[in-house]
Amino acid sequence: MIRCPAIARLPAAARLLPPLLLLAGCVATPADRIAKNPELFAALPVADQDRIRLGQIELGFTPDMVRLALGDPDRHMVRRAVDGTAEIWFYVETVNRYERQRVDIDGLSVRTPGGVRTTGGDAWITILEEKEFVRLRVEFRDGKVAVIEGPFPAESK
Repeated sequence: MIRCPAIARLPAAARLLPPLLLLAGCVATPADRIAKNPELFAALPVADQDRIRLGQIELGFTPDMVRLALGDPDRHMVRRAVDGTAEIWFYVETVNRYERQRVDIDGLSVRTPGGVRTTGGDAWITILEEKEFVRLRVEFRDGKVAVIEGPFPAESK
């Protein structure tokens, strides 16, 4: 391992900053995706550009327009039916929940220098529960968004 004296003198919080900045850079925004595809974005109508900047999509968008607004899908599938073929993109979110549980330990054998000893009792363990849910489902037919399923803001009447 290479040690740098200047880094070693930094407080612990300052040494954690570079990895955290790298992680923060992993989340691409619509502006990041637009900057990587300026020609595609410039060719779009102004109303569509405004939606994409806000990370919103609309019926009739192409897959490229959806990628600009939302990024690549987390899941992807193709549905074949009598009425045709549809490409379906899923944007998924994961929620982590930690729970402490007490467990009973019966007949745990422990090897010690004096021999094998059997013990019992209880212990506390932490259980990680990961739940995935579909945040947004986008269905394409004939290369255009035909169905959008997800939470929508309340429409004014």
